[in-house]
Amino acid sequence: MIETIATIDIIESALADLNKLNYNNKEETEKKVVKAKITLQDFRDKLQSEVDEFDKWAEVQSNIDTSIQLEIDSGQGK
Repeated sequence: MIETIATIDIIESALADLNKLNYNNKEETEKKVVKAKITLQDFRDKLQSEVDEFDKWAEVQSNIDTSIQLEIDSGQGK
């Protein structure tokens, strides 16, 4: 739940930057769009890193479980 709240906060921040655009000032508009894009990309990269770490952990755990099951099976003559 905390991660969901953080995600909403990041998205709200990026949207707030985009909502403040002054289309009469092209330079300011471009800066705010770039800032919002960087905010979203950084957060996406952080979340992707966490997912990748979890995937690695899950694979290790799966290999451990498989090894344990193979030992149990071989001990039972399977």
